[in-house]
Amino acid sequence: MDNSDTTGFDEKSFFDRVAAQFIERAPDLSKSLNIAIIGKVSSGKSSLINALLKRSRRQALELAKVGAISGITKNLTILKLDDKVYLIDSPGLDDVRAENSEITKKFLKHIDIGIFVVTGSSDASQKKNLDDLRQHCDSIFIVLNKIDEWDDLDPKVLNDIIDQWKNDLKIDKIYPTCTKGYDPKSRIPKMDIRGVYQLRSDIEEFLEKKGKDLLLVRHMTEKQSYAVKIIATALVAVGGEAFIPGSAVYITATQGAAIASLYYLYTGKILSPHAALGILPTFLAESTGSSLFLFAKSFLPPTGILDIAASSIAITITLALLATVNHILSSGASIEEEELLRSKFRTYRTQTEETFRELGCTDIRDLPEWSALVAKFLKNP
Repeated sequence: MDNSDTTGFDEKSFFDRVAAQFIERAPDLSKSLNIAIIGKVSSGKSSLINALLKRSRRQALELAKVGAISGITKNLTILKLDDKVYLIDSPGLDDVRAENSEITKKFLKHIDIGIFVVTGSSDASQKKNLDDLRQHCDSIFIVLNKIDEWDDLDPKVLNDIIDQWKNDLKIDKIYPTCTKGYDPKSRIPKMDIRGVYQLRSDIEEFLEKKGKDLLLVRHMTEKQSYAVKIIATALVAVGGEAFIPGSAVYITATQGAAIASLYYLYTGKILSPHAALGILPTFLAESTGSSLFLFAKSFLPPTGILDIAASSIAITITLALLATVNHILSSGASIEEEELLRSKFRTYRTQTEETFRELGCTDIRDLPEWSALVAKFLKNP
């Protein structure tokens, strides 16, 4: 069958180009992620892991059961979050070496992140363990845990303790944290979590540069904040891509890649280019006029006002589309349910039009900060 028409459009060539751009934009989920949590026994490493993964006290019980490899050594715990993500909780790398299994041998060959946990007053002898860890890691985050020990003293005392640790370990940055309350027998009514947000944020930023952030964040109990990031990033991209000749290729690929990222975030499964892009026609059928305009505009030279209109349409359609996918996946439904996709998309499409009308922006580039806009939008389906 001839895929070209009288206008010269070659359907097969178009989708081949989309698939190529999708591969460039989609996350590489074939990678692995190894994280070492190193620190003395009773330094609160397990609680720190739970806090980083945004676990509740009830969910903390599950962390030790799901994927845990027990009975290795007294002080070593290996948490296999999935086939690609391993966390090792140990007093030091010597304990990992002593275990000498195939898992730990492979782990020691490459550790993406080392989280070095200390507590109490500074101990210069810890520098040896830190230097050992540094030789195996791409990046190290040093944590002074259990800062609640200093709550009853003058704040200057904690500042002095932090400075002493920095001096003895020869480091520039340390994260003061408290991760109290994960013990299910704890009598404190509320968990006391401090300093973990900045640590988690910096770890995610580092992993994002390596293309491995999605591997970790999919294991976090609360996923909405990262879904917001995926959607906001896609909106910024399509808003700019609308100004590029042949923009339909790039916009379609960006939408497909964002769908694949959301799918992995919620399911832990990899969506093929064919499957991710195959969802888009369902949405196109609900926005025929706008989609046709975007498609036709993509083959025209830059024209100022039309480019701004195309950018606005690309952003509103993409926001409604990705909000729909996020809603369905976060509720545990299947994105293969076409009628559900259509119904939710119609709802979100109306909402996007109302949102941008309320903002009163004639130029989409004048919109406020994207993440805040998307977060607010997702709260009101």
